[in-house]
Amino acid sequence: MTRFDLARLPATPWRNGGGWTREIGAGVFLSSVGEARADLDWDWRLSVASIAKDGAFSTFAGIDRVAVLVDGAVTLQSGAAMLSWCSQGDAHAFAGEAPFDARLQAGPARFFNVMTRRANARAEVRVHRQGFRLAATGAAQVCLLVLKGRFRVVTPSGEQPLDAAHGLIGEPPAEALEIRMLGEAGCIAQVQLLR
Repeated sequence: MTRFDLARLPATPWRNGGGWTREIGAGVFLSSVGEARADLDWDWRLSVASIAKDGAFSTFAGIDRVAVLVDGAVTLQSGAAMLSWCSQGDAHAFAGEAPFDARLQAGPARFFNVMTRRANARAEVRVHRQGFRLAATGAAQVCLLVLKGRFRVVTPSGEQPLDAAHGLIGEPPAEALEIRMLGEAGCIAQVQLLR
């Protein structure tokens, strides 16, 4: 698995000027390479989006989304439907086609975005506030992102400490991962991407 630091990932500004995105990773599953790609070239995409001002959320036809709050507070509204993220680690799933408007509640906010092409992939997203064991059975890719505190990832071949805004992404190792929280308070997001 490859280690990453959000601060070192390039920031791409949004076309509407409302924020920017730092892409952690994206990929195509081999079983879907020959299929029509529409206007997207990925089956899964992980990123952190910084929302600087209120405005329309981008729509993505055929895409399932999960957004995990990294910091700030945000409400998305589409007609009568409303989703609110008030605390770090709050997570909601929604269809990429939904025309949501974002409203910031207390200044800028950041989301950990998990997007999967509905026809080809799905994601399992969990947020942990303590240590856990990750047996990534069946997952094609795994990502861990520390939202708060410090964690240590332990495998039989070694260990890696991870601070806030750092993570790991890649194919899961054959052996289970032991994720230990260092200190009294922490929050880590776990994503398993499946075909």
